[in-house]
Amino acid sequence: MDSAKQLRKLLAERIVFLDGAMGTMLMNRGMPAGVSTEIWASEHPKDLSAVHRSYIEAGSDIILACTFGGSQIKLGSQTAQINRLLAETAISSTDGNAIVSASIGPSGEMIRPVGSAEWMDVYNSFLVQTKALSETGINVFFLETFTDPRELKAAILATRDASPDGFISAHLTFSDNGRSGAGTSPTALALLCNQLAVDAVGANCSTGPEGLLPVIGEMARFSNRYITVEPNAGLPDSSGNYAMAPDQFAAATEEIAWAGASIIGGCCGTTPEHITALRRAVGIRSTEIVKKEDLAAFTSIDSVVPIGGAMLMVGESVNPTGRKELKKAIRRGDSHHVISMARAQEKADLLDINLGLERLVPDGLVDQVFSGLCIGAPLSIDLSSPEIIEAAFIQSGGICLLNSLMSTEKHIEERVGILLRHGGYAVLLPIDENGLAETPEDRLSVVKKGIVILERYGFPRRRVLADPIVKALATGSDPRITLETLRLFKKEGILTIAGVSNVSHGLPHRANINSAFLATLAMDGLDAGIVNVLDPVTAGITAGAAALCGRVDPADIEIPDDEQAEAPGNDSLLRKALLKGDTAGARLTANLLLESGTGATSIVDNCLAPAMDKLGNLYSRKKLFLPHLIAGAETAKALMEILKPHMGSSKENHKGTIVLATVRGDIHDIGKNLVSLFLSNAGFQVIDLGKDISSKAIVEAAKTHKADAVALSALMSTTATRMEEVISLLEQNNLKIPVLIGGAVVTKEFASQIGAFYAKDAYSAVESAGEMLK
Repeated sequence: MDSAKQLRKLLAERIVFLDGAMGTMLMNRGMPAGVSTEIWASEHPKDLSAVHRSYIEAGSDIILACTFGGSQIKLGSQTAQINRLLAETAISSTDGNAIVSASIGPSGEMIRPVGSAEWMDVYNSFLVQTKALSETGINVFFLETFTDPRELKAAILATRDASPDGFISAHLTFSDNGRSGAGTSPTALALLCNQLAVDAVGANCSTGPEGLLPVIGEMARFSNRYITVEPNAGLPDSSGNYAMAPDQFAAATEEIAWAGASIIGGCCGTTPEHITALRRAVGIRSTEIVKKEDLAAFTSIDSVVPIGGAMLMVGESVNPTGRKELKKAIRRGDSHHVISMARAQEKADLLDINLGLERLVPDGLVDQVFSGLCIGAPLSIDLSSPEIIEAAFIQSGGICLLNSLMSTEKHIEERVGILLRHGGYAVLLPIDENGLAETPEDRLSVVKKGIVILERYGFPRRRVLADPIVKALATGSDPRITLETLRLFKKEGILTIAGVSNVSHGLPHRANINSAFLATLAMDGLDAGIVNVLDPVTAGITAGAAALCGRVDPADIEIPDDEQAEAPGNDSLLRKALLKGDTAGARLTANLLLESGTGATSIVDNCLAPAMDKLGNLYSRKKLFLPHLIAGAETAKALMEILKPHMGSSKENHKGTIVLATVRGDIHDIGKNLVSLFLSNAGFQVIDLGKDISSKAIVEAAKTHKADAVALSALMSTTATRMEEVISLLEQNNLKIPVLIGGAVVTKEFASQIGAFYAKDAYSAVESAGEMLK
């Protein structure tokens, strides 16, 4: 029996036990800090085999090959060779007494716009790795410690392509606020993985068992997959050590078993002793049966929007029909303008994105627009070409809506594979080979035919939204046909959506006609309306109709007040653009302010600085997440490019020179990049050396640039020691300048021990830099 089948059979009988940490075990056997774990392990197969055997003796049903950092982005030309060697070492260590699985960790690069990597490059990196592992016979894969669901999806799809029948468990790592670093909730991950080709979904690392208990409880409630959990042995101390004893770890992790976990192991700080205690505490028993909730919802990286309650508002503004400026922006490839128009629809539950004639869409614009909108409201992908549709779905980190499918074999066949691969819902039109059906009964018949075709391809009826078709009243069409069609769809239990504004096309007083029709559709049970959400009446009608027809409790409804939109060009509008990461809006408003006579320094002091302060404060309080912070920082950078020519000399505004680097052995640079943006926007001259920089090179750069300070970043406990090495070298070279340190494993206590200043995040780095240079 192959390993995937063996694991599925075992899971049908009982809870399955994974192994524990690998890095700390290898360090105990002589692996030095700061080296690549995978390369060192491949050069010391006896030590690696001994670790594997110790976990098998401890009771692990599954051991993970030492391939966590084995992506092509990290290992380059050695990828296939090293992964095969590590997999073969694990296989030979078991003597058939355990299932061997591959561990797949993040690629080492973040995907745009959070990082600089393209999604396809990350996917191909994982594909090279997983193909090499599959060639050794491994067909069980644990995708661990991801923070961005877009990168996790790239790993899932690459793994599934390399191992069509393999077992895949997909994990994010969650902070103590119950969100991933990108802002993804356990519910959003569970719902996404329900629609992807994975066997299990889970969480690992981040916190100890107590912190992951509510995460797993929430995930189990909404997931129809097996649940995997791998907690750390508590939280690390100031030296990076994990102090939770095996029995304490086991007792706390047993609670997660009762919450519905099927596969349980350990992450950082856990040892064979932890696994022995865990197996003893949990015992040999079947997975706990948890009450499930069948939630239909659209999602993005950081939001979940349920469907089936109050009518959803789908923002219609990103459609070049009748919008000359948008059409021009699309033709010139101005993604910032498109994104700005989308984000202006703050009240929308979903954003419909239509780019017009697709043959005229510049190369790369689809990637830029849809990656730029990966946070916030989920997306309705209103595109036609299968190639462009998939390009848009690739950039999504959640569950989108495809608008739309015709009810024909050919049209569905060309597009349904994208939905099955990436997840998503589909709008289904009552249009077949004979065109649009005329009567309500015929429209229902055509839609039911389309649903049959979709189900034949494996796409479920519950993910279909039928469109009753709204035609323009000015052409003589009868809107009562739309209403009766909607009622027939609802009787069949089909979710529905309609382009409400179409009814008033070509008529005066469109807002009044749209509002009246919207109210009627909402009362008849329309699930989602494509509307002008910028019309202040629309939101009120949507909320009121939901209460009047009993779809939501009236006490839960908030009827929005009519608000006078702020005039463009004022300070508050610019601050708002900065907070939203609206680059086009910030540029426009800044230019208007400059033209009105407002000084550049005043804009920085009254708009940029307060907005960045608020953005950083929201991030530090975990009200906003990494993608929001980066979007805001990039917008601030674009704003400074406009303001700098209008400001005084660079010497007047120069607050100091700081050499910035991620230390040797650490290839993580997203935090460091954010610090660079924030410090630059605050007026510091930043010499950014990059990642994996030797201590000697950092000190040399400080000399060359006559730096006022050095700032260092480290994500791994194994590389944090390099920070102390840099401080020592600075002292040896008689460079008496302060050092600022930060990173995931760095603490204030550690900074104090080595004589450095500390910043917990990019936002606080600006304040810390100012203080230390005083």
